[in-house]
Order: sequence, then structure tokens, then C-alpha cells
Amino acid sequence: MASLLFLSLLLFLSLSSAVRHHHNNHPPSPPAHSLASVPPEIHQACTATRYPDTCETSLVQSNHVPPNPTPTQIIQSAIWVSSKNLETAQSMVRDILDSSAGNLNRSTASKNCLEVLHNSEYRINSTAEILPRGRTKDGRAYMSAALLFQYDCWSALKYANDTDKVNETMAFLDSLLGLTSNALSMVRSYDIYGNETGSWAPPVTERAGFWEGSGGRSGLGYDGGLPSGLTADVTVCKGKCDYGTVQEAVDKAPENLVGKRFVIGIKEGVYEETVRVPLEKKNLVFLGDGVGKTVITGSLNVGQPGNQGCKQIESSMNSALSTRPREFYPSHQHAQVKVLGLFTEEAELKKP
Repeated sequence: MASLLFLSLLLFLSLSSAVRHHHNNHPPSPPAHSLASVPPEIHQACTATRYPDTCETSLVQSNHVPPNPTPTQIIQSAIWVSSKNLETAQSMVRDILDSSAGNLNRSTASKNCLEVLHNSEYRINSTAEILPRGRTKDGRAYMSAALLFQYDCWSALKYANDTDKVNETMAFLDSLLGLTSNALSMVRSYDIYGNETGSWAPPVTERAGFWEGSGGRSGLGYDGGLPSGLTADVTVCKGKCDYGTVQEAVDKAPENLVGKRFVIGIKEGVYEETVRVPLEKKNLVFLGDGVGKTVITGSLNVGQPGNQGCKQIESSMNSALSTRPREFYPSHQHAQVKVLGLFTEEAELKKP
């Protein structure tokens, strides 16, 4: 769990100042309820968030919180609020894309936006699914990732903000960031204090002298280096192999694999492609032939046509495949690799 907790904390700390900056510039709408109308359980749980008024308003107006709710029911309701507002954001971005024919920069920004919002949806749904199973730390990591993806969408659109529709969507995304932040804050407090909501409090950072412990080993039984016994499930090469490109092999790999790795053996050669690894392709391993032998190259950068302003999107999605569980093993040393992919947390290597 050490790396998972570090990932969750790193994402939360990097995003907290950014989200707080946006909300300081664009404060949430005033609450439409009186304090007396807020159930005490909701009021207490919302003290754990950075935006308690918005938290209370969104939960009360959602009509999704049952009477006399438990802490986990309130958290699930906050996640539900984030999810429903995310659906609205996705619809708004699709409208931007539909109206952006002939504008390459805005079209690219909206396409990237839809991609990362899909990833956010995936992570929010994963959080809602695993919290009842006691995987709170995993939920923190997933919800942190969901918040990051939403921020990436906002960041991409700000460079293509040349219409009222884009401006309206950015404002809505700004409010969505606050709702997702609230849900994440509750998950964080629940992870630390459990059902003792009286101890719940807004998250603090290292700026306040706080640093959270590592929490111990991840339990994966893996300490780095090349795992023993890796054999390729499929192979990629320019000749007689299962596939001629890495992307083909990724596309045909099983989705949501649990408890084992799917190994793609990539033979010696230069593969001039940008590889996209969807979130659903869990536990995927690339096994190369060695440093300088198996080389994957790609060319995506902010200076290319249509990518202006998309540096934030692309940089958040770039990962060397030496990151578990989407791993790149060149047999004895790291191969050269440039790949556009998405992180999958180490927790997904564990059996449910």
C-alpha cells in the first residue's frame, strides 16, 4: 500500500492548490439552504471538505442521501453527485466538439477533454465499487486520479477559450472540481478516522507541517527488477509474429484482467508509433529484447498542429512503461520508450 498511498497523497497535494486557486477566483454559488435544514450527519461530514457550504447544498439538493445516513452512505452520495455532474460536463464538451468543425485547436482540446473525462468517470465508478469492500486507500488513489483528469480537461479548454460555450463549460468544470474535491476529502477522512465523523477535518498539506506515513508494503510481492518467469502471451515484430504493431497487440489484449499479467513480447526493432493504453487494459506488460534493441518512438508534443494548449493533457497521460502494472521490461536494462498511456494503480495487481 506504500506506493498507492504515496500516489494518492501526491495527486491530492498537487491538485489541492490548483483547485483552491480556481475556486478562489470563481467562488461557488451561495448555498440555497438554511443551516437548520441540513441534517446534522451531512453538516458534520461536510466539515471534512474544503468547500463545506457547497458540500451541504449539493448533498441536500441531490435527494440521494437516505434518512439518518451512515458516513459511508454520505460518501457514496457525494461520489454520486460528482458522477452526475461529470455526465453534464461530458455533454457540454461534446457540444463544443460538435460545433468546432474547422477549428483544429478547439477540436483537439475537446477530444482530449472527452478522453480524460471518460477516465475520470472510470475512476469515480471504481471508487464507488471498491469502498464497500473496504479498499479505502485504493479509493483515495482512484478519486485523486478522477480529480486530476477533470483538472486536465479544464486546463486544456483554457487554451481554446474563444467562445461563450467554452467559457460556460469551463465554469461548470470549475464547480465540478469542487464537488469531486469534496468527495475525495470525505474518503480521506474516512480512511484515517473511520466512522468517527467528529474527528473529520479538511485535508492539510506539508505547508502546514503535515506529512502522512507510508503505511507499509503494498503486498504485491514485487521489489523491482525483472520478475522471474515472464513469458510472452503474444509477440510483436516486423515479421512472423502475432501482431505487426504494438498498438494492435494492446487493442487485442484482454480488458480488466485480475490476478495475473498479460505479457506482450516486443521483438528487436524500431516501432514508430504512439501507443495508447486504455485504462481498461489492466496488468499489461511490455517485454522487450534489450536496451537499444526494442525501441518505441512517438511524436506528440504541444508544438504540433492541433496540440496547442494541450501540453497539460498530454503530460498527465505520458508514462514510461516501467511503471507498474503497465510495465516495460527490456530483459536486462530499460529500453528507449516514448509512449502515450495511462496510469493503472498497483492495487489492480491484487486479487479482489
